[in-house]
Amino acid sequence: MTVARAYPETDLNVAGPNERTVEFFATTGARRYAEIGVYKADTALGIADVLGGAGEIHLFDYEDRVAAAVARLHEAGHGNVVAHPNSRRLLDSYNWSLMRMLQEHGEGVLDYVFLDGAHTWAHDALAYAIADRLLAPGGHLDFDDYTWSLRHSPSMNPDAFPEIEQLYSDDQIDARQVALVVDLLVRPDARYEEIVPNKVFRKRVAA
Repeated sequence: MTVARAYPETDLNVAGPNERTVEFFATTGARRYAEIGVYKADTALGIADVLGGAGEIHLFDYEDRVAAAVARLHEAGHGNVVAHPNSRRLLDSYNWSLMRMLQEHGEGVLDYVFLDGAHTWAHDALAYAIADRLLAPGGHLDFDDYTWSLRHSPSMNPDAFPEIEQLYSDDQIDARQVALVVDLLVRPDARYEEIVPNKVFRKRVAA
């Protein structure tokens, strides 16, 4: 089994940057951005262009992906990038890096979090819980691929990647796991209001 393919690989962001995320981010005035799952950094580059050198861009993913993303942004003239890499060991993930950020910097240090990572409950339920602590009141949580499932993934379905059946049950392979995080954890939380259906949630400012 190739551990690296425990995350989705080729079928995410196939159309390039997540334009909805970049366009919405530009309306928020956010300056402290985190992207969890960078792939080829198309979205991060769009965000960097919006920021125009201001603020901070925090990138979370595998070491090789983060290094490539940072290099791409630097080549485009963006130096306001902070790398948060993790290894490809089976039980390592961006959640460890998120934990370290919370440990070192405390709560409320981000204005916008784009969660575009493993797309699984095992990874992203915890990622949401930590991101919630890192997100300042008034900030936004943005979820990619609400309807995605392992079964319908071009690269992760059992026909394309038979090893997936060693990692997940049939129920997990069929489930829309991003939707589970959104529907069971985020949407019922009175501290959040839904801004873009099934995608962007704003953390309310306490009265």
